[in-house]
Amino acid sequence: MLELTTEQVAALAEIDAKGFVERVRADLCNADPRLADDPTLSSRLWRAFKAARALGIERDENLVAFLRIEAYAPGFYEQPAPRAWLTRPGRSVDERFHDYLRVMRWKIEHPEYQGGLSNGGVGDTGSRGSRGGAWTSLGARWRGFVGRGSDSGNG
Repeated sequence: MLELTTEQVAALAEIDAKGFVERVRADLCNADPRLADDPTLSSRLWRAFKAARALGIERDENLVAFLRIEAYAPGFYEQPAPRAWLTRPGRSVDERFHDYLRVMRWKIEHPEYQGGLSNGGVGDTGSRGSRGGAWTSLGARWRGFVGRGSDSGNG
């Protein structure tokens, strides 16, 4: 039987994690080709992945969502409000992140209830024809909620 040292197991786990992040990056770039022009995307996604793991996010679907948000709103997880919510005791970070996503999606879909977008509109609809239009549009609106304009790069 093959026996691996702790260091070897850790190295294999890192290789697997980097492959996961690379697959998410490729999917993001396929859905929104503008992301492929961002030379910082790979390194940002890797940092976000490590941050998500450090916070305690374990579920793959939450990790993918975390990386998707990072692609459109760099460093969102470093902002005080998301960090405070995710690190609040009482529930698992996976549960809290899932709730956070649901609340953010609801706010994006219902801006009229928070004085959000002008005239109750939903913002840019020009990307609806693209395959990744929903995430692209979500990303644009997400940047607005986390205080980043669309001219800050990445989209």
